[in-house]
Amino acid sequence: MGMGRICLGFLATFFCLYGENFNPNDVRIVGDLNYGETSASVLCSSSPSYCAYVFNGRGDDRVEVTVTADQGTALVAIADGSLSQLASGTTRLVFTLPNRGPDAEAYYIVFRDNAKKAGRFAVALKKL
Repeated sequence: MGMGRICLGFLATFFCLYGENFNPNDVRIVGDLNYGETSASVLCSSSPSYCAYVFNGRGDDRVEVTVTADQGTALVAIADGSLSQLASGTTRLVFTLPNRGPDAEAYYIVFRDNAKKAGRFAVALKKL
């Protein structure tokens, strides 16, 4: 029984730390952002499933991402360079980037409409 609880604990930790992987065919890269920038409004259709901005960050950078939808609610996620989800939420995320060494790495701000409808979105990226 003790070993079963340990395995369940490990699996729960694994799935919390390593969320879903986004399929590159389901993500349309719409541009890049730097800290302190807000994008122009961009149209994100229902195909492919997600839109994304790329940004460069360093380990332990604390970032705030806000995705504003013209209508409805935006789903937002931060993914690493391999499109593995690191954090997700609705409209606003605050997240500390993982420390994997001294070099900057590429990260993705992945977003879409909560109801999977086409819509216009503006994305703001801040370093806290």
